[in-house]
Amino acid sequence: MLKLQVVAAAMLLFCTVKVEGMGNLLPGDPDDSHFYEASNQCEGKKVELANIDCMLQPEDFALGTKEQSGVNITPGYQGDLEVSSVPITDPYYMVGMCPVNVHWHLGTEHYSEGEFDETGTGPDSDYRRRLAESEIIRMGYRCHFYDESDYHFTTEYDWKYCVDMHVGETYEVHWPHSSLGDCGGVDQYQAPFYDGVFCNIADDLSNLGDAKIGVQGQIFTIINDESYYYPNLISGMIVDQGDMGTDVAKYTGSTTGTSRDNTMCSQYTGITWQVDRHCHLISASSFDKMCYDMLNMKDDMSGDLHAHGSRELVDDAFAANNQQRRLRHFERV
Repeated sequence: MLKLQVVAAAMLLFCTVKVEGMGNLLPGDPDDSHFYEASNQCEGKKVELANIDCMLQPEDFALGTKEQSGVNITPGYQGDLEVSSVPITDPYYMVGMCPVNVHWHLGTEHYSEGEFDETGTGPDSDYRRRLAESEIIRMGYRCHFYDESDYHFTTEYDWKYCVDMHVGETYEVHWPHSSLGDCGGVDQYQAPFYDGVFCNIADDLSNLGDAKIGVQGQIFTIINDESYYYPNLISGMIVDQGDMGTDVAKYTGSTTGTSRDNTMCSQYTGITWQVDRHCHLISASSFDKMCYDMLNMKDDMSGDLHAHGSRELVDDAFAANNQQRRLRHFERV
C-alpha cells in the first residue's frame, strides 16, 4: 500500500456572510448567494481505502498493518512498530500544506500522562451524544482542569452554532492538512475531510506519492470564561500563546475515529501527526465562533459541528517508533 507523507499549513478562508438585523452576523444562506452555485472541485475526491484487520505480517491479499493513531505521546514514549516513514518536523505551512477541515472528538484519542489520561475528570452526566437511540459516542481521555466548585466549569454556555457541546468537557481538535488541498481557494475547507485532502489528486493517482498529508492535534477543556477567547480556531493549532503549541509530539500514524480500534485498522497511513502534549483551557465562545466559521464555508460542514467519538488508544505494537519532540523555539530532542 502506498504510504502517505503528511504536512500541514494554516491559511484562513474568508467567506461571505449575510447580515440579518443590526450587527447580527449569521451564516450565509445558500439560496441567496451565487457563491454557493459554483461546483465544488473537491467533491467526491476521496480515495477509498477500506479498513483492514490489524496484523503485523502480510497475509493473503492484505498488506499488513502500518502505523496507527492516536498513540501515547508522553515524553520519552516510542511505539514498538519499526517504520521507515519520517514525520514532517517543520510547520505544515512551510512545506506547502494547508488546513482542509476541522473537527473534534469527545475526550482525547491521544494519551499524555498527567495532561490527558485515565485520571482526568469532567462533568458527571449521561449527556454523551446520541446519533441514534442505540448509538453512544465513545468518550476518550480527559484533562485535569475540571473543578465542580468553580462555576466557570459548570455554567453552561448558550451555544448558537456548535451542536451538543458542553462546558467543562475535554475535546481533541484535529486540523487535517494537505498539499493537494485547494489552498487559498473557495473549496479549501471540506467535509468529509478526505475530499479536501485529495482535492487535487490526479485521475491516475500519479501525484499521490509526492503528496504531503498531515494532521495537527490540540486538546482543550472548555470553560465559560471570555478571558480564554481565541477568535481564529478554525485556522489551526494555537501556537506560542503561553505554552500553547510549544511541546509538540511528531510521528507518523493514520486516520482515527471509532470505525478503527486494535482489531480493525486504517489503511490511510504514513500520515504525519503534530500533537500538542499539553491540555489547555479555551472559552466556549471560541468553539462557537469556529462553528460559525465552518457554517460560512462553501462546502456543507454541518456534519462536523458536533464531537465525534474517540478511537481507543493504539496498542504499542501498532504505534510507530519514530516519535519526535519539538520544544519552544523549535528545539528538537
